[in-house]
Amino acid sequence: MALMKKKWYFCAALILIMVFFSCANTEEKTKKLINYMTEPERNSIVFGPVSPKQRYYDEVADVAQYIQEMSVYDEELEATYIMHITLPPDYDENKSYPMYMMTDGIWRLSDHAELRPMMVDGEIEDIIMVSIGYDYGINAEAAQTRMIEFIQKSDLFLNFITNNLAPYLGELYNIDYNRSALMGHSFGGCFIHYAVFNADKYKNQPFHYYVMASLSTPDVVARYYRGNDPVAIETDYFKRNKTLTKEIYVSAGEREYAILTNIENFKARMEKQKVKTVEYAIWEGADHSSYVKPMMRKSLQKYYGIK
Repeated sequence: MALMKKKWYFCAALILIMVFFSCANTEEKTKKLINYMTEPERNSIVFGPVSPKQRYYDEVADVAQYIQEMSVYDEELEATYIMHITLPPDYDENKSYPMYMMTDGIWRLSDHAELRPMMVDGEIEDIIMVSIGYDYGINAEAAQTRMIEFIQKSDLFLNFITNNLAPYLGELYNIDYNRSALMGHSFGGCFIHYAVFNADKYKNQPFHYYVMASLSTPDVVARYYRGNDPVAIETDYFKRNKTLTKEIYVSAGEREYAILTNIENFKARMEKQKVKTVEYAIWEGADHSSYVKPMMRKSLQKYYGIK
């Protein structure tokens, strides 16, 4: 009888432990971030349908009904940004979803239309797609425009995403930040590099995955700003941390010769630091931009694919 009692207590204790960890995991997945938006910034937020002012609106006209447009002003950057948000086909506010956030929204809007069918067809699990672009009337394709956020003011742009935008989206949608991703290409890839190696400075941790595509070479970046030398950024990071736990997906086209050299140097530095959370993918025969859409599909399959 005493033995049966002991077994019963053991089973009850085991069940309680399992319930505790289950609840803890659920809380961790659905945890909220701290939102540091000021009242004027909150008051600036406007939602609506995708505007025909969007330069490549015709590419998404057939699926525009599934995409929300959000604008918000950021006081530190003194600029208004346009976000496009695509929810899963059967969005359920009681479920949590990973977020796939993309920079260079002027080009990425068309990816909402291309990538959404991956959810509809059951190729990937349901996710929330978000792209960040510039206000209408700004030349979003000019290098001088993109350098402001991606290079010259990368610290303020990272603040905006980490402490304002991602937490606000978490107030609207149940986001699984532990499985969310941030993607950038070219100069946007430079920003992703900066974001990865500065994420540890923040209490908010909205991303675990980082898609770093066609990381521009240091000499190109230096033409615009000398404060974002990648080697110095990494050195500072490893002075603060023993290792890197964020997962990075590094990619480029086979014909991007200077960028391939840059990636090889990055790989050597990561191996020296014994970082094991980086994957590299080079697209055969591709140039700077031709591989981006298939690369994004591959990154979604990698992180959210249904096996």
